[in-house]
Amino acid sequence: MIPCQPSIAMPRRFARAAALLALLGLAACATAPRETELAVRLGPPVHYHSAAGEDFVARYGSLSDGSLSFVRVTLPDGRRYTLPQALSASGARYTDGRELAWWEHQGKIRVETRNAAGGWAAPYGELREAAETR
Repeated sequence: MIPCQPSIAMPRRFARAAALLALLGLAACATAPRETELAVRLGPPVHYHSAAGEDFVARYGSLSDGSLSFVRVTLPDGRRYTLPQALSASGARYTDGRELAWWEHQGKIRVETRNAAGGWAAPYGELREAAETR
């Protein structure tokens, strides 16, 4: 009887199978769906007026994945601000935390700016949405 020689072919088969599985795994990673690119959704202009007749324009927007809401505000003097939404107990508050805050509550707007002492002030009074542009 011929003694049984241990075969090295079996470990090679396992090595080939493992290599094939690894390559298939890498191929699956390369073809996995990628995240969709973010897009900005910007609403139409909304016009507001102060009691003193000052005109403001706001465009509310968000990122397509819903991770960020913001408002783009144009002040009566032409300055523009893009303000991210911040936490608010009531209504919607947008602010850069430095110069301007835009508060919406029950259809009324309050605009706050930093005063000389560094505190917040509301120099425009209460704004109301305009039925039409002037």
